[in-house]
Amino acid sequence: MQYRKTDDSVKEINKTLELKAAADLTAWTEDLAKRLGREAKIGLALGSGASFGVVHIGVLSVFHEYNIPIRFLSGCSSGAFVGALYAGGVEGAVLEKCGKEYGWLDAGRLALPKMGLATNAQMEDYLRKRIGDIRFEGLRLPFYAVATNLRSGLLHCFHSGPLIPAIRASCALPGIFSPIEIEGELYCDGGILMKIPCTVLREAGADFVIAVDLVHAQQKITPTNIFEVIRRAADIAATVQVQTELKAADLVIEPRLPDLNKFGFNHNLVQMERGKQAAIEALQAWQTPD
Repeated sequence: MQYRKTDDSVKEINKTLELKAAADLTAWTEDLAKRLGREAKIGLALGSGASFGVVHIGVLSVFHEYNIPIRFLSGCSSGAFVGALYAGGVEGAVLEKCGKEYGWLDAGRLALPKMGLATNAQMEDYLRKRIGDIRFEGLRLPFYAVATNLRSGLLHCFHSGPLIPAIRASCALPGIFSPIEIEGELYCDGGILMKIPCTVLREAGADFVIAVDLVHAQQKITPTNIFEVIRRAADIAATVQVQTELKAADLVIEPRLPDLNKFGFNHNLVQMERGKQAAIEALQAWQTPD
């Protein structure tokens, strides 16, 4: 796919450059250690958000650029997908290239409607080409992907065994993508129960948790048709759920995305730049509190 910069994306890139020029995050990790009185075990939770998941790539780019070490990583749905790439060794310019080019054809294709309108099998091919047929145990850092068990109705946190089936399960949006069978159980989108897996990181051993919240960043609309009513109802329920989970976070990165389409990949570069901007602003605000 050939990616072309638009006026909007150039504007966002310039804004990111201005923020970088005004911020000094080179000593952020040292400042964190001084304030905590010890070297921190940083955990990063990447929340769900459909195509907004591209934002996570921008956030991770900032962590990479300023050498902020991530000791533990968790993800839900699109956050799990991006997290798998990063934990599998894809970072920097290579990860950003993935973000610029990714689209729905890389995520899935229409299928005969039995348990979903589409299959996300393409996601498996995409990940295998970039990180191989890897297991959780072979990743470069502890990584946790959450999914919902459709039989028990309970949250399942994948952190061992084959990676790619777990990511497909975490991304299997009910009614859209067919659920994924793993060891005789059916799993779908982890966002049903936990959109931002912060507590998972606490339990894993992280003592400073940073959350990327894509729920509060979404547009607050007055519905004008049945589809918007359904969407808005789901967003309201998600907001309430996320407020509870964010209590386990020490720092929240909340990109501004109200003008973008949650279910479109036509503004990928803009989304990545918004992720960078939100990360820089949140890290700087924590570094220099009022």
